[in-house]
Amino acid sequence: MTELVALVPVDELPGDLRAQWEATRRPGLRDFIRVMAHAPEHFRRYNDAYGHLRFDNHLGARLTELVRLAVASTTRCQVCMAGRHPGAVAEGLTEELVAEIGAPDQPHMTDDERVAVAFALKLATDHLSITPEDTAELRARFTPEQIVELGLLSVMCLVGRFSMLAGLEEG
Repeated sequence: MTELVALVPVDELPGDLRAQWEATRRPGLRDFIRVMAHAPEHFRRYNDAYGHLRFDNHLGARLTELVRLAVASTTRCQVCMAGRHPGAVAEGLTEELVAEIGAPDQPHMTDDERVAVAFALKLATDHLSITPEDTAELRARFTPEQIVELGLLSVMCLVGRFSMLAGLEEG
């Protein structure tokens, strides 16, 4: 399945990663854990940082998920694109809204969401295309803490590029 590195056999996963693997139902995420288990200490640190950025930030679940999915649309990571956080769905994330990512017309997104998604798309594809007008929009709508969270979340989601190189797929 994976083209870059072999999946670590399930019976060779460290205990905590084995527990994470067992708690995960999505096949692509299970394989992601098995690939990352080649560097378990770094993966644990990544998980910790990413978990806080994704689930304990000042952006809200819906905006966070839109940003995550915007970056996933640039990496084309099937595993990343397949997931939906239940908290974001509870806050109104719909597939219709997700389909607006990168579209010229985004009638269901709030202005904050439009600005955040546009920033994430540019950061993930060509950071030099971010204009002074883009940064002014960010500063007008988000606190410095939120802007840093947006940037770090976007960068952490770029791991999807590695997932694609590793040949990971979602069921």
